[in-house]
Amino acid sequence: MTTEKRRRTKSERTRLREKTVSFIVLFIICFVWVLPLVYMLGTSFKSELDLQLHPDKLFPSAWSEWTLEHYFGFIVREGKIDNMPLWMLNSLWSTFATVILTVIVDLLTAYAVVFLNFKGKHTFMKFLLLWMAVPGVIGTAPSFALYSQIRNSLSISSGIAGYAYVYTWLIVPGITGIFNMLLMRNFFLSIPKDIVDSAKSDGASNMKIFRRVVCPLAKSTIMLVVLFTFTGSWNSLIWPQLLLTGENSYWNTITVALTGYTGGSGWGATGVAMATSVFALIPIVIVFVVTQNKMIDGLASTGIKA
Repeated sequence: MTTEKRRRTKSERTRLREKTVSFIVLFIICFVWVLPLVYMLGTSFKSELDLQLHPDKLFPSAWSEWTLEHYFGFIVREGKIDNMPLWMLNSLWSTFATVILTVIVDLLTAYAVVFLNFKGKHTFMKFLLLWMAVPGVIGTAPSFALYSQIRNSLSISSGIAGYAYVYTWLIVPGITGIFNMLLMRNFFLSIPKDIVDSAKSDGASNMKIFRRVVCPLAKSTIMLVVLFTFTGSWNSLIWPQLLLTGENSYWNTITVALTGYTGGSGWGATGVAMATSVFALIPIVIVFVVTQNKMIDGLASTGIKA
């Protein structure tokens, strides 16, 4: 006895068509975005001869042309310590400092605008939303002018004090982004007020509620902010390049250094440039792998209320 296949309803056919179209569009977009990364990875393993004869191929043309020579020398080059580890270290510590400070500032600000009552709160939020419409590049010139005037007035040299001063200006402006704070605020709005009111009725202070009630519930959103902040800080180029121009080359971040780093000449320089770019992507890949499980939960929870 056979059963007839149920005919899809009009709404089901519409949903299936929309999903199919969405999948095709997303696949094309992903392919366009991933193709340069695949080319960069494949080119980093090509020999110098293969780079010259087959620059258009994604991967080496033969097994014998696969090589790791472009990855050699990142730590020691020509008998001395290479600059690459120093550049990576500069980017790592400054990025982690930016992430930690951003999470702390965003959590405190979001808690204040959601759970505390103070005069001018609504005006403050309207100002933040309005400020998001202002392109960040507009503040580059006045920020650099302020940076230069303070440095000149304090006569800060190019030693340890200069290094600390430059990286203070690299880190602090990066923690003032409004978008991440609004993500945190939207999640806090989804927390039932009864939980906070119950904790207050038990005598818990705002700091205790913040640490033991609100923050543990915001783990997914925190991981989302960590991913966004880490990626943005690690890939930052214009502002660090402006501050680090003319400074000691050991001070460079990895993104600034890679704009002029080849590690060789001729066709081999192309392979080294691709290898260093792959090497510089490793921290972002690690952070993405660690946070990807929480990323969807964080995006879903922050979109509940606006």
